[in-house]
Amino acid sequence: MKHIARFLSIFFLLSCASWGQVLPKLTQVFAYLCSQDFQTCPNGFDPVASPLQIGKTPFFYAVSFYGGQSGASAGGTVVRTNTTGLGGAIYTFEPGPQNDFPDGNHPGVAFVSGPDGNFYGITQKGGRFNWGVMFRLAPSGTVQKVYDFCSQSNCPDAGAPLTLAKDGNFYGIASKVFFRMTTQGVWTQIASLPVNLGLSTQLIQANDGNFYGNNYIQNDGNGVAFRLSPSGQYSELHRFDPNTIPSCPLIQASDGNLYGATINLGPGTGVFRLSLSGNFLIIHELTSQQGYNPSQILQASDGNLWGLTSIAGGTFFRIRLDGTLIDTGFFDCNRTGCLPQQMIQASDGNFYGVAGAGGSAPPNQVALGTVFKLNAGLPRPH
Repeated sequence: MKHIARFLSIFFLLSCASWGQVLPKLTQVFAYLCSQDFQTCPNGFDPVASPLQIGKTPFFYAVSFYGGQSGASAGGTVVRTNTTGLGGAIYTFEPGPQNDFPDGNHPGVAFVSGPDGNFYGITQKGGRFNWGVMFRLAPSGTVQKVYDFCSQSNCPDAGAPLTLAKDGNFYGIASKVFFRMTTQGVWTQIASLPVNLGLSTQLIQANDGNFYGNNYIQNDGNGVAFRLSPSGQYSELHRFDPNTIPSCPLIQASDGNLYGATINLGPGTGVFRLSLSGNFLIIHELTSQQGYNPSQILQASDGNLWGLTSIAGGTFFRIRLDGTLIDTGFFDCNRTGCLPQQMIQASDGNFYGVAGAGGSAPPNQVALGTVFKLNAGLPRPH
């Protein structure tokens, strides 16, 4: 009887502990649908950047790389949808009379919220010099071009990911150039860097006012994590070898440290912690079951780190700041979409993100990407 009583006590305690944690559930919210002959893709396809939300409204805005209301050959879309999946394309990047794209095509290099209630994005191609444009998107769907990239001699002003800073301007890195861009489209070079970081480096501005980032060094193969002062002073914090280069942008967590992840599996890889002074530590070595090469790390309202990977169709994982794994799960190409790109935690506490392929589709149509929802029962973010 004592053994039975002890078993029941343990079972009760474990059951009570589990009540406080909801098992994460993935569902499809919105599908990017095309006809089976791929002639019509009115909402576009191949979503590539995290959806954005204005305040606590139930609407999300996302961009697709291809397709649009005029057909599959259009240059991408902006989609607005709510938390239940009602919505569709509110803007298409259409070709001009010369079959060019004067207002840009293939959005997704950047898509960020601005300081004025509008969204700002960068296309990969199109514009006056076919090096992409920066555009302003009003929540109503009105789009205005604000800058043509490579408009300066020798093209120091190539398009690159943008970060909204505390001063209300955007900052970024284009190869070896640290630049500032205003909402009115005024581009300024701040500094020339000692390393070439390509056109995919995403900066963050930390609570000390400096910018931080990581990426692999062009024509070198090694990776680097670095600090940039607002005036452009560059400091290297950590050097990665070619087998452990960074796989996703840095974040700053509530403990003041930076967190990121590397490519590959095995010792010396996985999720890492980096102090602002450069102390580096791998806190969790990812496995093939959990996924690796994370495309994103973020800290949610539960205080934990959540990550996305595209391995085996896609996974998500959650770990504590000390690196302890809490849970992980898989995307399903036929139900939720697969190859997840990025996600945000919305005002309702759930995650909403985009998957670049797959999804559930009605008869005679195919799904080429989704907006997904990940519900883990988390509190609403402050």
